[in-house]
Amino acid sequence: MMGGTQGGMGKALAVVAGALLFSISTAQADDDLVAAQKQFVTSCGTCHVVDPAAGPRQGPNLAGLVGRKAGTYPGYKYSAALANAGFTWDADNLEKWITNAQAFRPGSTMPYRQADPAKRARIIAYLKSLSVQK
Repeated sequence: MMGGTQGGMGKALAVVAGALLFSISTAQADDDLVAAQKQFVTSCGTCHVVDPAAGPRQGPNLAGLVGRKAGTYPGYKYSAALANAGFTWDADNLEKWITNAQAFRPGSTMPYRQADPAKRARIIAYLKSLSVQK
């Protein structure tokens, strides 16, 4: 009898431990997303918005950017470099774009560059969190 009880206790402890780890990882993910949002606002918020109901600023609205064809946000006048780009925004293209837009797409007009890979990763993570395609 004792063996069966201990087995049940072990399973119960495993479930509690799993729930605790899930809770910790969820809290960490929430903290990471808050840091990512702050990085986006600091680095990109002057020129871009992410509210789906808002229009463009100096740059296009970036709500739902990941998975969207480049140069297609309605109501924004793109440079020919982006209007004719022919690619879809994904993490790899965003990495290149945020590093140096003019080197990635010569003729583009975005002046912002981010040399810090950790900051780029936070910006991309935030944009992915706002997109259907994550």
